[in-house]
Amino acid sequence: MSDCTHDCSSCSADCASRDLMAPANAKSSIKRVIAVISGKGGVGKSTVTASLAAAMAKRGHKVAVLDADITGPSIPKAFGVHGQATGSEAGLYPMVSKTGIQVMSTNLLLPNETDPVIWRGPVISSVVQQFWTDVLWNCDYLFVDMPPGTGDVPLTVFQSLPVD
Repeated sequence: MSDCTHDCSSCSADCASRDLMAPANAKSSIKRVIAVISGKGGVGKSTVTASLAAAMAKRGHKVAVLDADITGPSIPKAFGVHGQATGSEAGLYPMVSKTGIQVMSTNLLLPNETDPVIWRGPVISSVVQQFWTDVLWNCDYLFVDMPPGTGDVPLTVFQSLPVD
């Protein structure tokens, strides 16, 4: 196909332009991305994510957690992080726990952190991608706390973030 329009939805060719990876914020520095996922809810993904983050921070690494469980965020509570995240023209600043772990979660952007979020899949996926592209991360390890299942968010993470 010589006249590629880069509209992959109407094309059957297997080409390099199908790379869906989203670029991290240009001012971010992220060395490794680790996703914690399970097909079932209530199995301890957030606990494992928080424990891994705490262990790596204790070993002296710069650590961050992206809470991709948009409709059931629990990471800020696990780290005792409250309030609203701020930003500038450069991007959003993650909140930082007392132990130095960077955190970004939906409830850190809401007027009231306990307000429910009732959004459809495409909006949720877009927020997760924005947490990658718009947040100013500076870490050796970015842990991604995933929602349960195999829906839109896990697909977005594995297609658009360079998961190690």
